[in-house]
Amino acid sequence: MVVVDFDNGAVAGLTGYGIGSEPEEIGDDFPALFRPLQELENKALDSWYVNVLACYPETRGQGLGSKLLEVADEIARDAGYNTMSVIVADENVGARRLYERKGYSELDKAPCVKYGWATETENWVLLVKSLS
Repeated sequence: MVVVDFDNGAVAGLTGYGIGSEPEEIGDDFPALFRPLQELENKALDSWYVNVLACYPETRGQGLGSKLLEVADEIARDAGYNTMSVIVADENVGARRLYERKGYSELDKAPCVKYGWATETENWVLLVKSLS
């Protein structure tokens, strides 16, 4: 986890992890809400996955997301990964624009399973980029 703190507490943060070379098993007991997300992760094998990138609204537009993604690239390279991956909600246009500016492109998408969840998300979108 990486946190941006301007001496008043955290204003932005990043978490992520490496995805191995073997897909995670999706058994019958796998929660349906998370199934499409895991299916997409399974298409991003051998990548460093940006799990969460967030900042408070009042600190947006200051380049913190871009800087955190650069740190993520360094972490991934240091860990031996050549590919980055992230899943975004299709309606999160700002996030997708940021990732595309940083070199990510769409690899695949999967329908969002809502099960009563109040969201405008129709699809989860898997974005990847090469570090080489």
